[in-house]
Amino acid sequence: MAKRSDDQQQALAGLLGLGNHSARKSHYPELTARLDELEAERNRYIRLNDELEQRVAARTDELLEANRNLQQQIAQREQVEQALRDARDAAQAANRSKDKYLAAASHDLLQPLNAARLLIATLRERQLPSVEQVLVERTHQALEGAEDLLTDLLDISRLDQAAVKPDVALYRLDEVFAPLVSEFQSVALAAGLNLRARTGHYAVHTDLRLLTRILRNFLSNACRYTDEGCILLGARRRGDCLRLEVWDTGRGIAADRLEAIFLEFNQLDVGRAADRKGVGLGLAIVERIAEVLGYPIAVRSWPGQGSMFSIEVPLSAEMPPAISQLPVQPTTGNPLPGRRLLVLDNEVSILESMGALLGQWGCEVLTATDQAGALLALQGRAPELILADYHLDHGVVGCEVVKHLREHFGQKIPAVIITADRTDQCRRALRRLDAPLLNKPVKPGKLRAVLSQLLG
Repeated sequence: MAKRSDDQQQALAGLLGLGNHSARKSHYPELTARLDELEAERNRYIRLNDELEQRVAARTDELLEANRNLQQQIAQREQVEQALRDARDAAQAANRSKDKYLAAASHDLLQPLNAARLLIATLRERQLPSVEQVLVERTHQALEGAEDLLTDLLDISRLDQAAVKPDVALYRLDEVFAPLVSEFQSVALAAGLNLRARTGHYAVHTDLRLLTRILRNFLSNACRYTDEGCILLGARRRGDCLRLEVWDTGRGIAADRLEAIFLEFNQLDVGRAADRKGVGLGLAIVERIAEVLGYPIAVRSWPGQGSMFSIEVPLSAEMPPAISQLPVQPTTGNPLPGRRLLVLDNEVSILESMGALLGQWGCEVLTATDQAGALLALQGRAPELILADYHLDHGVVGCEVVKHLREHFGQKIPAVIITADRTDQCRRALRRLDAPLLNKPVKPGKLRAVLSQLLG
């Protein structure tokens, strides 16, 4: 390495304070100040570092505490969610249990109620002293009220539990209206009203049972709350829908109370219990069924003049062939006297009640509790019509007995199935059997209308 020059050595010595005494002395204050600055800066960085470590430690503690709180909240939320799931499962189990209980109770309650209704109907058609006639009529009204309440409560329960599923098919409108007109013609006449129907040549896609229930409730309310005048069941085309309407000339409903009529247990302008007709569930059931079907319902009313209730049903461009030639109006004459009928039911009380009523109508009535008893009672001669309960003993259903009797006699004997069973399985079985259904308790007027149509 090259040897440094004298000037360079002196400059280096001066920089390091190794020069002469006077040179070193001149650099001390500056060096001391600089060292103090460096020390102060070092202390400041130390304080900043300490503060930063304290803040990190504090924030770490906060995060740990927040994490512990979050874990506690998550655990509490999981407990709450599990409690809600347990409560939901318990509620669903209770609902299923309630549905099973209602199904069983409905059958057990409707059986004796059905027998009582048939016996009362038999007495109502007899010439009795005035005092006894009044008692019979009051008994009839009490049973009718009990039947309506039980039926409505069962329907509300099934609709609220989403146990009702639409079974949509194609139907001619005249075949939808015909049984309704036949059923309510006598009801309207008894109330001094004139019932008319305007059908038109239409077909609709719908669930026949659910749509019929809606129209039946419309007609029932019209008959109940119309004091005089007429009731009209008709249809109007609205684009690709058909609006089915029920008009009446009743008392009408104020505009500010139209929405309230669809609430449960609501009856407008009824102050005394004696004036109540039903329990106010009819239109609540209508609204729920309409939601199940997805059909809009509407009501218009003019106080003091009347009301119009309607529902819109999908219209079909296809017109199915008529599966029934039943007239809209009741048949003329009485086709029942002398007709040979077989009644099948596993309840002896119902057999006796049905036999008394049909016998009073002039029919020859044969009764049996099972298939073997039916063949024995018939003695080789086919009946002209079979009335069969759906559920017989030992798991046998009335449809099977009807099929066997048809095969045995080699002819399609008309049949009517009577049951308290409102399940889809029952309806599908009846569709395959091609037999009308009457729900228990049987309304004598409807029974007579169906029998007259099938035998007329």
